[in-house]
Amino acid sequence: KMLDIKALSQAAMAEVLRSIDDQPMTASSVRMRFILRFVEAVGLRSAELLGATLQNLRLEPEGWVIQVHGKSARNRIAALPGQALDALQTYLAHRGLGSLQQAPPEAPLLASTSDAMTEIGYQALYEHVRGWIRKAVAASELPMHERAKLAGATTHWLRYTFGTRAIARNVPLDVIQTQMGHASIQTTTAIYGRAPIKRRVDELGKAFS
Repeated sequence: KMLDIKALSQAAMAEVLRSIDDQPMTASSVRMRFILRFVEAVGLRSAELLGATLQNLRLEPEGWVIQVHGKSARNRIAALPGQALDALQTYLAHRGLGSLQQAPPEAPLLASTSDAMTEIGYQALYEHVRGWIRKAVAASELPMHERAKLAGATTHWLRYTFGTRAIARNVPLDVIQTQMGHASIQTTTAIYGRAPIKRRVDELGKAFS
């Protein structure tokens, strides 16, 4: 059975970002761009994204990290790569909160479009992400089968997108496991150990041409 991970391909991600950039800049479009870029680079669950405030972020000697209150009350430290930090700085500035260092620590990581200091709920996040992706994909030139698949895309697909990107860029499985908060390496391997197939085909094609 072919592995069918619910993730956005690089082409699909580019189409969604392009669709956002083609729209007038609004609180909604800026928030959506932040969600896409941040979750793709960090791999948080929806509940973790919704529950975080800026005081959960801190600068360690090794770089910026976020304290995550994860599944089954398991806490972890997740790294914040440059892509995530850039997305956050842009989002905070648009919310009128200044830079990450200036913004109030009690500010939610993800806020209402009408109030920079008010958090949003799961249903609002779900509808926001799904609406933007569906609209972008419907207007795109992606293959028909990919458009059909992405019609059902939700916020959780962005977490899977992080995993598939990390694997494709040769990030070790144990690093992905820790970042995503999987209880065991077996979970990580089961989901991502065979993805993406294209890289395997390409690499083996070069080796055995």
